[in-house]
Amino acid sequence: MKLILLALSCVVFALIVTACTETATPTNTSTPRAGTAPAAPSPSASVDEFASAKANYAKNCEACHGPNGDGGLVKVDNKQIKVPSLHSDHAKKHTDAKIVDFITNGHEEMPAFKDKLRPEEITELVRYVRKVHQGQG
Repeated sequence: MKLILLALSCVVFALIVTACTETATPTNTSTPRAGTAPAAPSPSASVDEFASAKANYAKNCEACHGPNGDGGLVKVDNKQIKVPSLHSDHAKKHTDAKIVDFITNGHEEMPAFKDKLRPEEITELVRYVRKVHQGQG
């Protein structure tokens, strides 16, 4: 009886070792279809997903709002203006749609960017500001 138990134990052990060392071959062999929309980025996506928006911010926003979104006093066209901080509660309370409108059509002394940025670039810029400068997901 002990011999049978020992033999069964050896077989089970051998099966476990074999199963743990096998490399599985992927079973998904389908190819992506053309025209299929990519999955939406997860809320925890890295800042690298915003590479284009970061470049647009540097080119179009940084001169006034600053590299960290702090704003402050800025001289534009020989006129001193007070640029709001993107970190302020006032900036955070605006809806994404409102901020898109500000960027697209201008607001107070902020120029309009509708002729410089495509609508999807403006939307990505808002997502970038929310994530990087306002710490929102």
